Amino acid sequence: MGTSMKIPAFTLMEVTIAMLIAGIAIAITFTTYRIVSGSYIGFSKKQNELAEFTRLDKLLKKDFMNARSIVKSPGGLMVAFEQGVISYQIDKDFVLRNQFSIRTDTFSLKMDKTSFLFEKDEVADGQAIDQFGFEAVVQGQVIPLSYRKIYSAQNLFK
Repeated sequence: MGTSMKIPAFTLMEVTIAMLIAGIAIAITFTTYRIVSGSYIGFSKKQNELAEFTRLDKLLKKDFMNARSIVKSPGGLMVAFEQGVISYQIDKDFVLRNQFSIRTDTFSLKMDKTSFLFEKDEVADGQAIDQFGFEAVVQGQVIPLSYRKIYSAQNLFK
């Protein structure tokens, strides 16, 4: 029985070339994914750092504006309101904001050159302040910030 029937199939060379082309396509796709993913992670990190800095800035402005009194504490600030006290614990690498002993916010922010002043003079722990300043490092840039409390005569005599 000498039938020479050909079975339709790919040759070994065709299969090897197809696998090579598929490998190159996968390598290009993976490399592109890593580049895009790395860019997104870097962008996201920068945006989160900037958002955290902006949120702390807004909270400090609001607290200074609405506070009844502000006192320098051993680790930072005590901001008194009618409802209670908000404390800020300030470290060179982070800031903790404890709101009425209910909620604590953590801000990862590099701070330098903090100053606690009352009528332009440095104050000791336990004394009232009317100006708080520091330099924040955000995305490699040094940003000086200052907050000022204008006391009413009524608040100063309490």
